[in-house]
Amino acid sequence: MKPLLIIGASSFGRLVKILAEDSGREVRGFVDDYSNDEALCGRTQDLGRGLKADTYELVMAIGYKHLERRLALFRDLSERGFSFPVLQHPAAYVSRKATLGAGAMIMAGANVDAFAAIGKACVLWPQATVSHDCTVGANTFISPAATLCGFVNVGVSSFIGANSVIIDGSILPASSFIKAGSRHNSRPPNT
Repeated sequence: MKPLLIIGASSFGRLVKILAEDSGREVRGFVDDYSNDEALCGRTQDLGRGLKADTYELVMAIGYKHLERRLALFRDLSERGFSFPVLQHPAAYVSRKATLGAGAMIMAGANVDAFAAIGKACVLWPQATVSHDCTVGANTFISPAATLCGFVNVGVSSFIGANSVIIDGSILPASSFIKAGSRHNSRPPNT
Protein backbone atom coordinates (compact mmCIF):
# COMPACT_ATOMS: atom_id res chain seq x y z
CA MET A 1 0.00 0.00 0.00
CA LYS A 2 1.15 3.50 -0.81
CA PRO A 3 1.46 6.06 1.98
CA LEU A 4 -1.35 8.57 2.30
CA LEU A 5 -1.43 12.32 1.92
CA ILE A 6 -4.35 14.06 3.59
CA ILE A 7 -5.79 17.05 1.74
CA GLY A 8 -6.66 19.52 4.49
CA ALA A 9 -4.67 20.12 7.68
CA SER A 10 -7.50 21.53 9.82
CA SER A 11 -9.14 19.79 12.78
CA PHE A 12 -10.96 17.52 10.30
CA GLY A 13 -7.61 16.57 8.78
CA ARG A 14 -6.24 15.66 12.21
CA LEU A 15 -9.26 13.41 12.84
CA VAL A 16 -8.87 11.79 9.43
CA LYS A 17 -5.20 11.10 10.22
CA ILE A 18 -6.27 9.13 13.30
CA LEU A 19 -8.91 7.26 11.27
CA ALA A 20 -6.28 6.35 8.66
CA GLU A 21 -3.82 5.15 11.27
CA ASP A 22 -6.53 3.18 13.10
CA SER A 23 -7.37 1.62 9.72
CA GLY A 24 -3.77 0.43 9.40
CA ARG A 25 -2.56 3.03 6.92
CA GLU A 26 0.64 5.08 6.96
CA VAL A 27 0.12 8.84 6.75
CA ARG A 28 3.02 10.76 5.25
CA GLY A 29 1.59 14.23 5.87
CA PHE A 30 -0.83 16.93 4.75
CA VAL A 31 -1.48 18.93 1.60
CA ASP A 32 -3.10 22.30 2.30
CA ASP A 33 -3.24 25.66 0.53
CA TYR A 34 -3.86 27.71 3.68
CA SER A 35 -1.96 26.02 6.51
CA ASN A 36 1.63 26.14 7.68
CA ASP A 37 1.32 22.92 9.69
CA GLU A 38 4.69 21.32 10.41
CA ALA A 39 3.52 18.07 8.78
CA LEU A 40 2.72 19.89 5.52
CA CYS A 41 4.11 18.13 2.44
CA GLY A 42 2.88 20.67 -0.09
CA ARG A 43 0.02 22.61 -1.65
CA THR A 44 -2.67 21.25 -3.97
CA GLN A 45 -0.72 22.63 -6.94
CA ASP A 46 2.07 20.15 -6.02
CA LEU A 47 -0.22 17.15 -6.56
CA GLY A 48 0.84 15.60 -9.84
CA ARG A 49 4.11 17.55 -9.88
CA GLY A 50 6.37 16.81 -6.93
CA LEU A 51 3.71 14.68 -5.23
CA LYS A 52 2.95 11.92 -7.75
CA ALA A 53 0.04 9.49 -8.11
CA ASP A 54 2.42 6.54 -8.41
CA THR A 55 3.88 7.37 -4.97
CA TYR A 56 0.87 8.44 -2.87
CA GLU A 57 -2.82 7.80 -2.34
CA LEU A 58 -4.99 10.68 -1.16
CA VAL A 59 -7.59 11.28 1.51
CA MET A 60 -10.01 14.22 1.21
CA ALA A 61 -10.27 16.14 4.51
CA ILE A 62 -11.92 19.27 3.19
CA GLY A 63 -15.06 19.77 5.25
CA TYR A 64 -18.75 20.12 4.51
CA LYS A 65 -18.63 23.93 4.40
CA HIS A 66 -16.85 23.62 1.03
CA LEU A 67 -18.78 20.78 -0.62
CA GLU A 68 -18.62 22.16 -4.17
CA ARG A 69 -14.85 22.75 -4.07
CA ARG A 70 -14.32 19.41 -2.32
CA LEU A 71 -16.11 17.42 -5.02
CA ALA A 72 -14.45 19.34 -7.87
CA LEU A 73 -10.99 18.68 -6.42
CA PHE A 74 -11.80 15.00 -5.80
CA ARG A 75 -12.92 14.57 -9.41
CA ASP A 76 -9.95 16.49 -10.83
CA LEU A 77 -7.39 14.50 -8.86
CA SER A 78 -9.11 11.20 -9.68
CA GLU A 79 -8.95 12.06 -13.39
CA ARG A 80 -5.24 12.81 -12.97
CA GLY A 81 -4.61 9.27 -11.72
CA PHE A 82 -4.73 9.64 -7.95
CA SER A 83 -6.61 7.02 -5.99
CA PHE A 84 -8.63 7.60 -2.85
CA PRO A 85 -8.88 4.49 -0.67
CA VAL A 86 -11.85 3.70 1.53
CA LEU A 87 -11.03 4.25 5.19
CA GLN A 88 -13.12 2.09 7.51
CA HIS A 89 -12.50 2.16 11.23
CA PRO A 90 -12.19 -1.35 12.72
CA ALA A 91 -15.06 -0.52 15.12
CA ALA A 92 -17.45 0.33 12.24
CA TYR A 93 -19.86 -2.23 10.80
CA VAL A 94 -20.26 -2.47 7.03
CA SER A 95 -22.34 -5.33 5.66
CA ARG A 96 -20.60 -7.58 3.16
CA LYS A 97 -23.57 -6.78 0.91
CA ALA A 98 -23.05 -3.00 1.06
CA THR A 99 -20.87 -1.00 -1.34
CA LEU A 100 -18.50 1.85 -0.53
CA GLY A 101 -17.28 4.30 -3.17
CA ALA A 102 -13.68 5.42 -3.51
CA GLY A 103 -12.60 7.80 -0.79
CA ALA A 104 -15.49 6.99 1.57
CA MET A 105 -14.67 7.37 5.26
CA ILE A 106 -16.54 5.26 7.79
CA MET A 107 -15.81 6.33 11.38
CA ALA A 108 -15.91 4.27 14.58
CA GLY A 109 -19.35 2.94 15.46
CA ALA A 110 -20.94 3.79 12.09
CA ASN A 111 -23.26 1.14 10.65
CA VAL A 112 -23.87 0.45 6.95
CA ASP A 113 -26.51 -2.21 6.41
CA ALA A 114 -27.02 -4.72 3.61
CA PHE A 115 -27.67 -3.42 0.10
CA ALA A 116 -26.76 0.15 1.04
CA ALA A 117 -24.57 2.06 -1.43
CA ILE A 118 -22.31 4.80 -0.11
CA GLY A 119 -20.98 7.10 -2.85
CA LYS A 120 -17.48 8.37 -3.50
CA ALA A 121 -15.92 10.75 -0.97
CA CYS A 122 -18.74 10.35 1.58
CA VAL A 123 -18.10 10.75 5.31
CA LEU A 124 -20.04 8.78 7.93
CA TRP A 125 -19.28 10.12 11.40
CA PRO A 126 -19.40 8.01 14.59
CA GLN A 127 -22.69 6.22 15.24
CA ALA A 128 -24.18 7.23 11.86
CA THR A 129 -26.56 4.54 10.59
CA VAL A 130 -27.36 3.88 6.95
CA SER A 131 -30.01 1.19 6.90
CA HIS A 132 -30.76 -1.38 4.22
CA ASP A 133 -31.24 -0.43 0.56
CA CYS A 134 -30.23 3.21 0.98
CA THR A 135 -28.28 5.11 -1.68
CA VAL A 136 -26.06 7.97 -0.52
CA GLY A 137 -24.78 10.25 -3.28
CA ALA A 138 -21.12 11.19 -3.59
CA ASN A 139 -19.57 13.81 -1.31
CA THR A 140 -22.26 13.57 1.36
CA PHE A 141 -21.64 14.00 5.10
CA ILE A 142 -23.73 11.99 7.56
CA SER A 143 -23.17 13.44 11.02
CA PRO A 144 -22.85 11.61 14.36
CA ALA A 145 -25.85 9.48 15.34
CA ALA A 146 -27.86 10.44 12.23
CA THR A 147 -30.10 7.64 10.95
CA LEU A 148 -31.19 6.90 7.41
CA CYS A 149 -34.02 4.37 7.56
CA GLY A 150 -34.46 1.84 4.73
CA PHE A 151 -34.74 2.77 1.05
CA VAL A 152 -33.62 6.39 1.54
CA ASN A 153 -32.02 8.09 -1.47
CA VAL A 154 -29.73 11.06 -0.76
CA GLY A 155 -28.46 13.24 -3.62
CA VAL A 156 -24.81 14.25 -4.08
CA SER A 157 -23.12 16.86 -1.86
CA SER A 158 -25.70 16.71 0.92
CA PHE A 159 -25.35 17.23 4.65
CA ILE A 160 -27.31 15.21 7.21
CA GLY A 161 -27.11 16.78 10.69
CA ALA A 162 -26.34 15.02 13.97
CA ASN A 163 -29.15 12.98 15.56
CA SER A 164 -31.45 13.57 12.60
CA VAL A 165 -33.71 10.83 11.27
CA ILE A 166 -34.53 10.41 7.60
CA ILE A 167 -37.76 8.42 7.34
CA ASP A 168 -38.02 5.19 5.33
CA GLY A 169 -38.28 5.76 1.56
CA SER A 170 -37.40 9.48 1.65
CA ILE A 171 -35.78 11.08 -1.38
CA LEU A 172 -33.45 14.03 -0.80
CA PRO A 173 -32.27 16.03 -3.83
CA ALA A 174 -28.64 16.99 -4.41
CA SER A 175 -27.23 19.60 -2.00
CA SER A 176 -29.81 18.86 0.69
CA PHE A 177 -29.13 20.26 4.15
CA ILE A 178 -30.86 18.50 7.05
CA LYS A 179 -30.59 20.27 10.41
CA ALA A 180 -29.32 18.48 13.50
CA GLY A 181 -31.98 16.76 15.56
CA SER A 182 -34.64 16.95 12.88
CA ARG A 183 -37.02 14.32 11.53
CA HIS A 184 -37.26 14.40 7.75
CA ASN A 185 -39.90 12.72 5.61
CA SER A 186 -39.86 13.40 1.86
CA ARG A 187 -41.42 10.31 0.38
CA PRO A 188 -43.06 10.60 -3.00
CA PRO A 189 -46.91 10.45 -3.05
CA ASN A 190 -48.60 7.04 -2.94
CA THR A 191 -45.80 5.21 -1.13
